Amino acid sequence: MQPIIELHRVSREFTAGTQKIRVLNAVSLSIEQGEMVAIVGASGSGKSTLMNIIGCLDKPTTGEVYIAGTPVHDADSALLAELRSRYLGFIFQRYHLMPYLTAQENIAIPALYTAMPEDERIARTQALAEKLGLGNRLHHRPAQLSGGQQQRVSICRALINGAKVILADEPTGALDSVSGKALMDVLHQLHATGHTVIIVTHDLKIAQQAQRIVEISDGKIIADTRSTSSNNDGPTYLPTPERDNGRASLGRSLYESVRMAWRSLLGHRLRAFLSMLGIIIGISSVVSSMAVGEGARQAIMSEIGKLGTTTLEIRPGTGWGEKRPEMERALSLDDIHTLQQQSWILGVSPIVSSMNIIVRKGYDSSTMFSGVSQDYFTLQGLRFVQGNGFTRRDVAEGEPVLVIDETGRDTLFPEGDDPLGQIVQIAGAPWRIIGVASKPGPKVVGGFMSAWIPYTALQQRITGEKPLEAITLRFADTLTPQEAASRTERLLLREHGKKDFFTQTDDQLASALQKTSDSMSLLITAIAAISLLVGGVGVMNIMLVSVTKRTHEIGIRLSVGARPSDIMNQFLIEAVMICTLGGITGVLGSWLFGSLFSLFTDEFSMVFTASPVVMACGFSALIGLTFGYFPARRAARLNPTEALARE
Repeated sequence: MQPIIELHRVSREFTAGTQKIRVLNAVSLSIEQGEMVAIVGASGSGKSTLMNIIGCLDKPTTGEVYIAGTPVHDADSALLAELRSRYLGFIFQRYHLMPYLTAQENIAIPALYTAMPEDERIARTQALAEKLGLGNRLHHRPAQLSGGQQQRVSICRALINGAKVILADEPTGALDSVSGKALMDVLHQLHATGHTVIIVTHDLKIAQQAQRIVEISDGKIIADTRSTSSNNDGPTYLPTPERDNGRASLGRSLYESVRMAWRSLLGHRLRAFLSMLGIIIGISSVVSSMAVGEGARQAIMSEIGKLGTTTLEIRPGTGWGEKRPEMERALSLDDIHTLQQQSWILGVSPIVSSMNIIVRKGYDSSTMFSGVSQDYFTLQGLRFVQGNGFTRRDVAEGEPVLVIDETGRDTLFPEGDDPLGQIVQIAGAPWRIIGVASKPGPKVVGGFMSAWIPYTALQQRITGEKPLEAITLRFADTLTPQEAASRTERLLLREHGKKDFFTQTDDQLASALQKTSDSMSLLITAIAAISLLVGGVGVMNIMLVSVTKRTHEIGIRLSVGARPSDIMNQFLIEAVMICTLGGITGVLGSWLFGSLFSLFTDEFSMVFTASPVVMACGFSALIGLTFGYFPARRAARLNPTEALARE
């Protein structure tokens, strides 16, 4: 029968600076199935290194190692992990339990990396715990267990996959004499049920309880003797059924990785929250800025819609950014007369404007005065809150009458007096208020107050002879804005003999405002997205720190059968979960901010749409994958023995 463990001239060297230190020197050893072997030696003799090589935690520098006939001296990490999962169970001196998991969860860790069904895993965990007197302690964490109980949890973990070989590293070193005797009784019973038990110890009393004692010194085996005083007395424990469950499928492996990642996040809440914080701020900023932009856009478009779609403006020049002095007087009252003759034009008004100060009883305000005709109010859809507009006679005679907006009323009459009929001073002359109007369309927060006066009065009493700035007209709703603009241009081009004017419809204004709004939203979003990148860097840094802090945990998982890919998947999933949860929290925070925002202003509200939310959450998950990859790869490349050595 082939030995379950074979070593042929195995040597192991370590590098310390420029020197190479040989810890094992041409060691050959064969262990049969069912033996109970004690490896003894002083500290530094090489016995722990020998156990690590037997346990597939380390590889020899030279020589050959076989576990159940499988060569492991040149095996890759995945094969070593499979051998640890199928054949080997570790009982460590320091127990090596994960502090944030319960006893039941610690026991089940090796089975998570196999295809063992969940119900069977739970049944095995409970059965092993009952056999070792832990039935009522399964839901306790390691800190709530005694040293002996923690050691028994470690034994259950070693047996959960039905390991044929039990490796015990100084199993009684951290226990009192009573707990130590109880542990040795368990090891004897495991041996009695067919397990191969290998004990690494420096205690000769413990070694003498084994069938065979292998003594090592200075990296060489100096004695290999059989003992006649091994003790097999004590209660009988049924063996764990030996069954090769195989490796978990990709779907099951990912499912278990998600569960483990979630338990890890719950076990390190503060670290997880700090990792999320940058993502929360970034996602909240992006979603909020996009919601503000969408809300502003909808408010602007709604107000523009109130202007109607049958209004058109004519202005001198060739465009907004191309004013030319020689075209300043391109528009005239003759053009207004010509336009009024057209049957498809329902009304026309000139526009002349001037900035001046309006004064009343110690109150004054900079005001934008628009000189218009009596038809302007109807053309632009102004709604009179109080009073009325001026008449055709007022325009013809240049009467000093004006209509103010609501801002002007609140500014000049803060005490709530009725403004109608009140006299105000403009450019040192008295003017009478005849109405208060509300103009539809976008409101400019913090802008100047507006007032409307007859254009003849403006030219005669304030500005003198001044060219028309614009002509506004309303056309029949049987025409489209494009058709109306085309007809107007043809008509004026025939009158002027050249193109010294341009037209603008409400559709064009809406389009321009839409482009401006989109540009501002994009700018704000781009600025906010920087915080997402900063958050991603923060996640990467904290995950790198997490790898350092959790090196011991990684070593435990590798020692009980986890493959490097399992470790990488877990850390990647943790990073994705952190960023996704941070993204969801950021979206909720943005929604809460939007609710508070609506309490402080009624100018417009933040509008949340599905696409930015989905994009933000998807982008946060992508950040988790991107910035979590390097810490995950670093974790997967850790050496099991070095990782276990870091407490």
